[in-house]
Amino acid sequence: MKLLKPSWVNHDDKPIFSVDIHPTGKRFATGGQGGDSGRVVVWNLNSVLYEEVEVDPNIPKMLCQMDNHLACVNCVRWSNDGRYLASGGDDRLVMVWALSVATCAASKHKTETWRCVSTLRGHAGDILDLAWSPSDKWLASCSVDNSIIIWNAEKFPEMVCVLNGHTGLVKGVAWDPVGKYLASQSDDKSLRIWKTADWAMEKTITDPFEECGGTTHVLRLSWSPDGQYVLSAHAMNGGGPTAGVVERQGWLCDKDFVGHRKAVTCVRFNSNIFVKEGKKCCCAAVGSRDRALSIWLTSLKRPLVVIHELFGNSVLDLSWSSDGLNLLACSSDGTVACIMFTNKEIGTPLTVDEKNSFYEKIYGKRLMNDSGGDLSSNLLVECPEIILAREKQETKKEPVKEETTPKTYKFQPQPQPVSSSAPPMDRQIETRTSDGKRRITPVFIPLTPADTNESLGSQPATENCFSTSSQNKSRIRVERRDDIVIHPNVSNHATTPSADTGVDNRLRKRTSPPLPGPRLEPVPAKRGCPSPTPRAPAGPPPPALGAAGPVVRAAGGLRLQVLNKACSTYFGTLSRLELIPNNSASNDPIWGHVLGPTCSPVTCIACDARWACVSCADGSLHAWRLSRTHATRALPPIALSSQASRLWLSGDVLSVVTSSATLVVWDLSTASCRVTPLCFRNLLSSDDVSVTSCSLLNDNNPIITLSNGKSYIYCMKLCAWVIWSDASDPVRRAGGGVCRAPRGPQHTQQPPTQRTIRTLVSAQSSSGASRSWLEAQLAACLHLRLAPDYRHWLTALFEHLLQHGTEEQIRQILDEMLGPSHCTSTPKKWQSTVLGFKKHDLLEEMLSLLVRQLRWQRLYTEYNDQLKALRETTLVNGY
Repeated sequence: MKLLKPSWVNHDDKPIFSVDIHPTGKRFATGGQGGDSGRVVVWNLNSVLYEEVEVDPNIPKMLCQMDNHLACVNCVRWSNDGRYLASGGDDRLVMVWALSVATCAASKHKTETWRCVSTLRGHAGDILDLAWSPSDKWLASCSVDNSIIIWNAEKFPEMVCVLNGHTGLVKGVAWDPVGKYLASQSDDKSLRIWKTADWAMEKTITDPFEECGGTTHVLRLSWSPDGQYVLSAHAMNGGGPTAGVVERQGWLCDKDFVGHRKAVTCVRFNSNIFVKEGKKCCCAAVGSRDRALSIWLTSLKRPLVVIHELFGNSVLDLSWSSDGLNLLACSSDGTVACIMFTNKEIGTPLTVDEKNSFYEKIYGKRLMNDSGGDLSSNLLVECPEIILAREKQETKKEPVKEETTPKTYKFQPQPQPVSSSAPPMDRQIETRTSDGKRRITPVFIPLTPADTNESLGSQPATENCFSTSSQNKSRIRVERRDDIVIHPNVSNHATTPSADTGVDNRLRKRTSPPLPGPRLEPVPAKRGCPSPTPRAPAGPPPPALGAAGPVVRAAGGLRLQVLNKACSTYFGTLSRLELIPNNSASNDPIWGHVLGPTCSPVTCIACDARWACVSCADGSLHAWRLSRTHATRALPPIALSSQASRLWLSGDVLSVVTSSATLVVWDLSTASCRVTPLCFRNLLSSDDVSVTSCSLLNDNNPIITLSNGKSYIYCMKLCAWVIWSDASDPVRRAGGGVCRAPRGPQHTQQPPTQRTIRTLVSAQSSSGASRSWLEAQLAACLHLRLAPDYRHWLTALFEHLLQHGTEEQIRQILDEMLGPSHCTSTPKKWQSTVLGFKKHDLLEEMLSLLVRQLRWQRLYTEYNDQLKALRETTLVNGY
């Protein structure tokens, strides 16, 4: 725990009666006495929490000062969405403030511009407390005129009703987090519960307050985040001051928070539900006239901490940050204190899903605005830009509805329509080859929509049970043909280009079998190093090519012919490489090269119109630059760490994978190494796994794809292999493939996701898996500096969060793209670009997605206004 008292947070030595932290945790507001009027000040909270921000002269501490109230301000409260700030004071007015997009010259008290958007008049006396309803639908204010006014926050300054019943000064109001009740406390020695359904009084509680006197300026009560308890201010038990606890069940009041020597003035529950030592609990702060502050956990019988003589006068208000770790307290002595906790001290907060599950268990409904349901049908459009966006969506949908009709696939015995160009599926074709053998052409039966699992769970069981029992069994007729089919000798090697069709039959008949796949040899453990886990013995190294004759590969307008054991000499057997023109009538080579017995035989070949590369059984590598008349050495003979298993040519880049699981990449045009030898043996799960492809990305990051469906990209900055895709990854499969991968060489190896897996997992698990997978893709793109992919996956993640995420998750991305709204308000320096993209441009794209979602309209308005203000400020200041 840390205790801070920033001296620069003050009202010129005048009393501070109220403090409240913004829901985003970036600002906090104070209200109290000004020079000759009431004063509301918005401060930078980071300047309180971080020393490096506090001492930075370029970062403002005071964001805005408003002296519009005619008398002392008694209460300030942020709305739950952070859009509005309400203030009430002795001038009998409630002022509602909003951040203005209007630009103005920055001054000592005007880094941000907050303007009064509504003034609420209705009370006949000083206003002492304010409270926003959980959904920001209503704003409650209480006054010394013994009344409570409920304001319609959606139609300021409309008044919903006036609650009369107290016979003394009403000094505190608090909303039930479920939204069913409103609690108020008064100097008439009572705490009253009001029903929000009809605004009738539910219960009047007087027992804990019978011995109390009107000695406190305020009586700020609070409702626990689970809705089970109301914690009151200034109760008495046995002649001593306490904070009374009122239970929701039966409105019993047999518990107290005791220990303070004078009357309790204010209490405030943390908005989070914590888990500590396996138990769920709530955390509450209690302030008193004895200048002390105590922190309580409902799972403990004693306070967690008590701070005596924290102020020179009474504690008047308390406020927790939304993350639950920071507490602000203010006093009439004109100072503010900050207490910083850790999760180890007060516990780990429940996640939004856990909190909603807890609420559903108790109240039967989800209370937090997450992705649990589509609430847009109950919302009113507040922003005209949202209306325009929705109209554009409707106009885009209309022509689609006219042209096509949505298809619903059901298991019914109806024939599926077949296009005229589709091959027949009711007969097979029988032919005979030149040697008299029968050959039946197999029939490809495509998977019809009725055969897929897409409709699992989408149709009633009565519709698809025994739905095929009435269908006749398929019968395939065999159609005989008398013509004789002659099969050419076609090589099935995957890398043989179509240009080989120009090679004559004499060469085709002598073509050797295809190149074998890479076989990785086991590497012996070094002395002093732990031996690797025993594995199945690796296969033999690639055999020599052309056991039955020369091997021919196309090389643009030429063909490269390799003949092992071309001739025998006294010193050994030699191999020969020759270049033969394709369009030449003769087969005379225009260039030839002999490899000696130390290099022979050739095991791997890679060539194109510009380069020819071969590797030999002794682990040597040779490369030539080709021309129309000859070839020249591009590299000197290179000794690899072990025999090469595969060679790849991509432009001027040569990639080599050796049998010892090592990857090396050279640039043939500059005769330089692009990627130093990289070992990937740890990526191979067994000896049956082989490398199927290898390429180089723009930033010299190599990508390899294995036969088990996994692909990896080596990050030079991290010096590690980054997992790019994994067909067997349960997280990716459970997510169901939330977005199609963008086009690019690194995505051609990503296997399609089995969407039917989604039927086996819950919607909540699927949503979490999708988000986790998208975040992993985004992190990989960021560190690998794949700019187009980063933009694609960022958009995909944001779209997913709009449908299934929480407001906090959406704000995290928007805040990163928006940056500080005033100079630099974060301890880490904010970068305005990411991978060459301007963050504000990315933010504008996200806002175009956000405006389509009606339930996020206030979030859109908040960030759209801030973005406009920043851009206008940039134009005015000329940077």
